[in-house]
Amino acid sequence: MLLFFVLLIAVAAAAEHWSLLHGMDGVTHRHFPDRPLVEPEETFHLVTQVKNTSRRFVPFVRISENVPLDLSFSDDVTASATADGQNRSFASTLYLMPRQIWQRELSVKIPKRGRYLFRGCAMQGGDFLGLSETVIYQPAQEELIVCPARSEDPALPQLLGGFLGDRSVNRFIMEDPVLTLGFRDYTGREPMKSISWSQSARAGRLMVKNYDHTLELNATVLLNVQTEKTDPLRLQKLEQCFSLARSVCEALEEKHVPYRFLSNIVTAGAVSRWGNVAEGLGPVHFNTILEGLGRATYDCIRPFSVTLARASRTAEQGRTHILILPDQNPSLQREIRLLEQRTGTRVLVLTPTLPEEKEAEA
Repeated sequence: MLLFFVLLIAVAAAAEHWSLLHGMDGVTHRHFPDRPLVEPEETFHLVTQVKNTSRRFVPFVRISENVPLDLSFSDDVTASATADGQNRSFASTLYLMPRQIWQRELSVKIPKRGRYLFRGCAMQGGDFLGLSETVIYQPAQEELIVCPARSEDPALPQLLGGFLGDRSVNRFIMEDPVLTLGFRDYTGREPMKSISWSQSARAGRLMVKNYDHTLELNATVLLNVQTEKTDPLRLQKLEQCFSLARSVCEALEEKHVPYRFLSNIVTAGAVSRWGNVAEGLGPVHFNTILEGLGRATYDCIRPFSVTLARASRTAEQGRTHILILPDQNPSLQREIRLLEQRTGTRVLVLTPTLPEEKEAEA
């Protein structure tokens, strides 16, 4: 009998020692949002997956997940702030059968624009005798981008309504939608009907007509984030500019007007630069710009005059430029005039109107 108890104690001690060293082997955790890009206050799902890849039963697992501080839960979940004050954590307790995948979806939302990170969790597993717990950390960095809200600035529909309305009228009152801007050398790729024989005779070589297709509307949206850092309303103005940029691009999408996006923004966690999005149209193009605006910080990568100069170098006749500025900047007038001379069109300028300014005017 004594030998039996000695063997039993030895087996229990060995199992306890093994459970302390390997009790959480094969248990993995991941939590992530069910979509990469959401609207402010839009409800989405936070998915949690805990996997037991081993062939043994895990009787006790406690997970403490780190989530952004601004995340709010629609479900009955209590989350407490972490020590750094930038994240919150909430705990869940479960058990896992062999080869089991445990999954949960929580309805959550975030009210403000920005880039949010989900930084993994701490997992605790009980030992064989239930006397202590083994803690392992599983770092992660799943991200979610919240895009800016639509702008409610009253100046926006007036400005864009005039621009798009005038262009729509031009579609019907012009008898010939194609104008000849000039002539250039024949490359061999142009159709024979494009050759100007009179100009070819004068130049002594084949010349083709350079057309301006006036029905092909296009635009360039330029966003400036360069401001005086001493301005007490600086952050509010920039947030309004992000919303204006989103609404301008949305209006161009609705009217099927191809557009390019240029800015001097610095984007958080960006692999590529969102400050120069080539001309395009459609959901992929629009979502690319939305993601860049969601990632945007309050810093600028270069002076806005450099961005304007880049736009001037590639501007063609008839292209409309829409400038979104946090405030009126007289020092940009020279670049704006040059842009108007190159395109032959008026540059449209939008600046945000803050609620404080509306009350002061009233």
